[in-house]
Amino acid sequence: MKKISEEAKTSIKKLIISVVAIGLFLGGVYLIFYFLGWTKISQEQLQEYVRSTGAIAPLVFILISFLQVTFVPIPGAVTILAGSYVFGAGYSFLYSYIGMMIGSIVAYLLGKLIGKPYVNWITGGQDKTDEWIAKMKGKENVLLFFMFLFPFFPDDLLCSVAAVLPIKWYGFLGMQIITRATSIGATLLIMSGEIIPFYGWGSWVLGGIAII
Repeated sequence: MKKISEEAKTSIKKLIISVVAIGLFLGGVYLIFYFLGWTKISQEQLQEYVRSTGAIAPLVFILISFLQVTFVPIPGAVTILAGSYVFGAGYSFLYSYIGMMIGSIVAYLLGKLIGKPYVNWITGGQDKTDEWIAKMKGKENVLLFFMFLFPFFPDDLLCSVAAVLPIKWYGFLGMQIITRATSIGATLLIMSGEIIPFYGWGSWVLGGIAII
């Protein structure tokens, strides 16, 4: 009972941190937009303005995408969709892919260099790390690939866990190249509303995807 209570406390603590981080991120974005007068302009005008700032805005977004994978517990969908609104789906895909790929590699390398202490901090404790390792023992490559591919698993957490598994660096890199592109593309395709609209024919397509 004590173990369950401790796990519940850890889960609640992570949930609170995630909610606060997301709230601060979205609130900060809104305040910036408000003081710059962007809340009163259309999405097209906003995208045009951001592009006119040159390299600064994309670099900041890439940094946020990088931190999202390594240190800040923000769900990837939040940053991807925010990028879609500001930059458009195409640029959001590119910038998210760059930031998340760099973040995935850094998280893996930190796990390799620091070892279990870093991985335990990311997972929430030694017990959680051992649990993930036990689940994938003997079938690490196959399970990790599909865990990275599908949106039901904490792929950012698994980047650090992969560092303490018997997986070659090039195998991990290959997984990231394929699955990051797939997950970002799927998020933009299904949730942005730019590619598949939330009305008309789009509602039927999204319904079909949800059923599948």
